Amino acid sequence: MNANFQYPKGAEWRKWDLHVHTPFSLVQHFSATESEDIWETFIKDLENLPTEFKVLGINDYLFIEGYKKVLEYRAAGRLQNIETIFPVVEFRIKKFAGHRDFKRVNFHVIFSDALSPQIIESQFLNGLSGKYHLTPGLDGIQWNGLITKESLIDLGAAIKRSVPEAQLVNYGSDLEEGFNNLNLEEKDILTLLNENTYLKGKTLTAIGKTEWESLSWNDQSIAEKKDVINKADLVFISSETPEAAHNAKRKLTEQGVNNLLLDCSDAHYNSTAANQKDRIGKCFTWIKGDPTFEGLKQIIFEPETRVLLQDEIPPAKTDYNVISSVRFIGDTGADFFPDESIHLNTNLNVIIGGKSSGKSLLLYHIAKTVDPGQVAEKLGIVGEKEFDLKARVTGFDFEVTWKDGAINKLSDPADSKLRQITYIPQMYINHLAEQKGEKNLADLIESILLQNDEFRELKETYDKKIQQVNLEIANNINEIFIVKENYQSNLRELKAIGDRSAIEGNIAHINKEISELKAKAGFTPDEDARYAKLKKQQSSVTRSKAKIDQYNVRTIDYITALHTLKETTKESMAAIPEDWDDFQDNNAALSFIEANLSADNVLVEQFFDRLINKYQAFANVFEGLSRARQQTLEELEEATKEFTTKIANQTLLASLNERLLSEQNKIRQIEEKQKQLNKITEEGAALKSAILTGTNTLLRHYQLILNKIQSPELSQIGNGLILNASLTIDVPSFQNGFLGTLDGRSNFNNLFGSCFDTDNNYVFNENDHIANIATIYDKVWQPDKNGIKFRSGFGSKEAITQLLKDTYKFRYNIIYNNDDILQMSPGKRGLVLMQLILHLSNAQHPILIDQPEDNLDNRTIFNELNEFIKTKKFQRQIILVTHNANLVVSTDSELVIVANQNGQDKGKTNEKFQFEYVSGSLEHTFKSPGNPGILQQMGIREHVCDILEGGEQAFIYRERKYGFKN
Repeated sequence: MNANFQYPKGAEWRKWDLHVHTPFSLVQHFSATESEDIWETFIKDLENLPTEFKVLGINDYLFIEGYKKVLEYRAAGRLQNIETIFPVVEFRIKKFAGHRDFKRVNFHVIFSDALSPQIIESQFLNGLSGKYHLTPGLDGIQWNGLITKESLIDLGAAIKRSVPEAQLVNYGSDLEEGFNNLNLEEKDILTLLNENTYLKGKTLTAIGKTEWESLSWNDQSIAEKKDVINKADLVFISSETPEAAHNAKRKLTEQGVNNLLLDCSDAHYNSTAANQKDRIGKCFTWIKGDPTFEGLKQIIFEPETRVLLQDEIPPAKTDYNVISSVRFIGDTGADFFPDESIHLNTNLNVIIGGKSSGKSLLLYHIAKTVDPGQVAEKLGIVGEKEFDLKARVTGFDFEVTWKDGAINKLSDPADSKLRQITYIPQMYINHLAEQKGEKNLADLIESILLQNDEFRELKETYDKKIQQVNLEIANNINEIFIVKENYQSNLRELKAIGDRSAIEGNIAHINKEISELKAKAGFTPDEDARYAKLKKQQSSVTRSKAKIDQYNVRTIDYITALHTLKETTKESMAAIPEDWDDFQDNNAALSFIEANLSADNVLVEQFFDRLINKYQAFANVFEGLSRARQQTLEELEEATKEFTTKIANQTLLASLNERLLSEQNKIRQIEEKQKQLNKITEEGAALKSAILTGTNTLLRHYQLILNKIQSPELSQIGNGLILNASLTIDVPSFQNGFLGTLDGRSNFNNLFGSCFDTDNNYVFNENDHIANIATIYDKVWQPDKNGIKFRSGFGSKEAITQLLKDTYKFRYNIIYNNDDILQMSPGKRGLVLMQLILHLSNAQHPILIDQPEDNLDNRTIFNELNEFIKTKKFQRQIILVTHNANLVVSTDSELVIVANQNGQDKGKTNEKFQFEYVSGSLEHTFKSPGNPGILQQMGIREHVCDILEGGEQAFIYRERKYGFKN
């Protein structure tokens, strides 16, 4: 670990307990085990704290002897689990003595661990020795001396001697009573802290919330009560539970006073005293920052995001969505890069440095190592070349380590890289912002929307449904025109058979001639009736036999097909085990398969045989019925001879009967053809219904996608940013498609109605669109009837195909503070697009951004972009290259990585390598100009001020914003 940069991951969550008493405290109830003294038990208790405890404040009221003792143990190698220990002293404030119930308010001073105990005693404790006052009401008791335990015991004894003996049970020890009745003015404490050159800037103050809360809220005390808590930097409390701590903070907020509350153990007991609230380890304060005094100061600048009151560790991002560290790898004598890992924070990481310092180089290699395809695509869009260090660095590689332990290497095959990032290279947003026009905006917004997991899943689901509906519509259109052609073909055949009324007239004429022949032959009425009945039976049986023979032919065709399919299936199954000799190493598996194939072959043969036998039985039935009908016909023919022999002109009779049979057959054909036409009409109606239902379903699918886009989570972006979306059609596609099939000289408004304007443009209305399509469909279906004329080479089918072609699209617009994005300047548009990218995507993987501030003025960055990033960093890990101080300081970056390259800036040489990096939190600060290498000569704060224009002013603004007192 670099000695100058001990916390390379930046600001992280740790538990801080800033109010721990020791066995030397004026009031304490620590105990020892039988084999140990009380201090050894106490130190072991601290050493056994949960691992999240990293910072302690040792508070023994007016004395720091306990703090010195703890430092002795630490110097001897103990308390290695604790990273920092602060000295804390506690006073009683004079102005609060004598209020009702005689309760006291505590005033704490937390000292930087950089101050030695000797400095604290000589410059602070001794400096207050003449400022103490006795509690009012202690008549006859005099006190004026140095503060020591002995002098406090003397004072306490004197106070107790003045009390009736019966009341002594209400008093503590002489030492405790002496301390409780010795008070200070808080202005004396603050004056000394702010004016003493040894102490200034190296202390923080805290007020005890419980004692402060006991003060009255009356006309005389309200101003004084608010004043004392607001003058303190912090508020201390020791709560039973995290909920109690939250309630205390909420009450301070409601009272409109300082609510920077820290829960501390106020430990007077060992951790084993489970029934005691004030025990070691009972602390609910988490602070995000370096475990240093400068780290503690940060909670004053960012009180809402740097402090949490809870028992468990603060919620973290999913490990596989967080990059833990990265490093360059290379085997070369040129010393281009150090091989140490560059650690990353889970929240906001900013990379800064001078020109060509390696900032973008580092970001690029992180992105390229995780998702090379995305990097190539986006750099291609902005026209930038990719970095190529392989020619310069022998064995060059780059490594990205994720928090869950997974590792990506630059050299890994691209198809093996499954982790996700969003990479926004330099000038990428600018390029998008400069793309004008509705289509470019729509393409961009849809690409951003698809990064939202929930929307992408919904869109993919409905895209598949839309594809299926479009396929069904296209198939149904093809099918309905096949049906239409079939109808027209059958209609032509019907006409070819003849006119039914004429045929029926001819049948009546033939029957009349036959009747005349029968009359000449002397047929009696009874014979005439019997003869007519026989002829009718002959006609009926003839029709029945024709039907049966038709069924039989179909059945025999099916049986033949079954035989063919059976043989084909057996041949296919037999081919499976061919050439299995090449796989003798898997004999057991192959034998198992072969046995199953053999069994299946038997099943297949049995299956087909059952079907063949069943339909052969049907064919046998049909053949039997046909023979029976034939026999009946022969019998009927024989029966008619009794009558036909009476007719002298047998030739004419035979001719008339033949003509009659022919005409009757035509009537049967017409009836059959009419049935077919009716059936085809029903098929066409069903297909038309399916087509129009499909168009309605298609629209509904698009509307459901639109509903999701219009949902508040996607459309109400916040900060004055609104995404508007509507459904329309691609008018040029519709015009060139459907209207391209029609004669352009036609007046479409006259042909199709108000859905077309007078300039022949289709007027899309989401509510009327389906009804309009149905109307147009009906008219194009019967073009001659409706005066529809087509261009050469087109007809109804082509027109309806184009009419029902999917031309839907979404129209988007972004409104930002009532301004239309298409009317914005590229700079303002770039900011809006950046916010879109960060908001609409609900992805949780890291986002890598290279200098997003380009073309944005500093006010815009400070007022808008940095606030957006401050919000998003808690949802996604952000790695950001910037040269803007506000994006580093005002966003409260958890980690700052400083880059430098040799030879770029005069006087800024590296310690050893061509490219070097250091990292730490904003609070990291030191100056050591004698150290080798520019990066080792100062802390992160100093680098920010040195490299970034306005860096110092950014820090000043941040600290003044909260009225920082030191």
